[in-house]
Amino acid sequence: MSETQESRYKGVGVSTGVVVGRVLRTQTGTRDAYRTRIDDTELERELRRFHAAVRLARRQLMAIKEKAEKELGKDHAYIFDAHLLMLEDEKLINDVDGYIREERSNAEWALKVVSDRLLAVYAEMKDEYLRERGSDIEDVVQRLLVALRGERPPHRKLSESAVIVSEDLLPSAIAELDLDYAQAVATDSGGWTSHMAIIARGLGIPTVVGLGDFYRRARTGDQVIVDADRSEVILNPSPGTIEQYESRPQSTRESPIKTSQTITGPAATVDGVQVTLRANVELPAEFASVREYGASGVGLYRSEFLLRGDHTTPSEDEQYRAYAELARMAGEEGAIVRLFDLGALTHRDGAAEAERNPALGLRAIRFGLKYQALMRTQVRAILRAATEGRLSILLPMVADVADVNRARAVIEDERADLVAAGDRVPELRIGAMIEIPSAVITAEKIARAVDFFELGTNDLVQYTLAVDRGNEEVADWFRTLHPAVLFGIRRTIDAARGLGIPAIVCGEMASTPAYSILLIGLGAVELSMTPAAIPRIRRVLGQISAGEARRIALDCLDCETADQVEEIVTREFRELWPDVFPPENLPAPNNG
Repeated sequence: MSETQESRYKGVGVSTGVVVGRVLRTQTGTRDAYRTRIDDTELERELRRFHAAVRLARRQLMAIKEKAEKELGKDHAYIFDAHLLMLEDEKLINDVDGYIREERSNAEWALKVVSDRLLAVYAEMKDEYLRERGSDIEDVVQRLLVALRGERPPHRKLSESAVIVSEDLLPSAIAELDLDYAQAVATDSGGWTSHMAIIARGLGIPTVVGLGDFYRRARTGDQVIVDADRSEVILNPSPGTIEQYESRPQSTRESPIKTSQTITGPAATVDGVQVTLRANVELPAEFASVREYGASGVGLYRSEFLLRGDHTTPSEDEQYRAYAELARMAGEEGAIVRLFDLGALTHRDGAAEAERNPALGLRAIRFGLKYQALMRTQVRAILRAATEGRLSILLPMVADVADVNRARAVIEDERADLVAAGDRVPELRIGAMIEIPSAVITAEKIARAVDFFELGTNDLVQYTLAVDRGNEEVADWFRTLHPAVLFGIRRTIDAARGLGIPAIVCGEMASTPAYSILLIGLGAVELSMTPAAIPRIRRVLGQISAGEARRIALDCLDCETADQVEEIVTREFRELWPDVFPPENLPAPNNG
């Protein structure tokens, strides 16, 4: 094939818009690390060198955050708070220090060993949101490696209409782009929930990820079309293709919504429907953001953050301290702790063989019920911590009432033991995570056995459509707005309402403006999301009619395909609320 012959690449559009520009290839910034042995006389000097690199990386990240706040608003700049918190994480810093001391290793190698252990834990997690957080760890580690070598982060002067092409663009790299010239982004890897994708949407940059080997085939200066609306990138387009695209209006970047004064309490639609907005958190350092962004407590606490890099779990007392802090922070609204959502490889002996199909294997509640010692330790820690505030327990990946009954038996056993030992144990609500088809089909039966539902929309899409979102070969079949997915959501909400229990919707759908309106139309009145998304969703809900949302949702349920649903949503939302939904807030085809 000639280098100038037109070629097309399908990926996943994580924002919307179309740009005709020129390729600018950028390296991911990955630095190799090699091991050298440090003499005893050089040990303290090596430790000082590592801590100096941490301080330098922190100053650089503070500057990036300040720039992001000006251009994105706090709704998106919070991402770099997570990076800063990693640099303040005593466990991470102490683990690197410990490796340097014990192994007499150079700082670069110690950092690589410690971070690789942590990344291995994230890679095994079923929760897509948590898996995507691995890119944040890589981002911080690469910045530290650059700082250790006394290098400056690379800066490229961009030409007009530059399309940034990379194997994988780290979050800080996209935040550092010159937005006067960087018009679009195309990467070989990445996903809808990655922080890079979130930033791209906030900036209004047309972005397509998951393009496979596009980086290898593109050359700086090549003409390229990024069509994020169609999840496609066209390299060396023909004159006819260019003419076709140039006759269409190209994207304009919308100003991001800035965070205003904190508002608390439920959000209200224009026709008076009250919607409770809760926060998803995973790190103790995120707890302050729950109040900062006006969340009504914690709707989902992903307890997997407590895992260690060596595939072992923390002690009961360590877990107790974390859950007690969570309970105190959450206040009257309380917090929901999801039991470890783990897979077989995370078992303490680390010796389990890789499963052929991990998504359908020994995971979540199945894993906990098989390895009950681990589950019982966690349950005891939560029960003890519940004396510090309102905590609830969430059972992940429930398939039927049998899973609930077995888990309840474990919880009651541990409660009885604590009471017998003289401990005061308050009543805790027990909830079921609805994320697989069997749970949707038997939702009414499960509702009788639990105190609340929580809908995990990311996994519900994957399991309903039998599509692995991370598999580029089937990315076109991953459709969040598939009628079957919408039917499952409505059926679950209706079952909860019929039994008088809450149904909280979490996942990317809850924090995406257009999707959140559709959820309200399907009957949802409780949403849980990343804390920084709450002000944006609150503002959107305050400008729409729940009655109109219900009408649109019913029309969508009558559709035969996801394409038809997306067409209805795009058309209706633009007609009814044109000021609320600029293009980047409406679903692009196949974006999931």
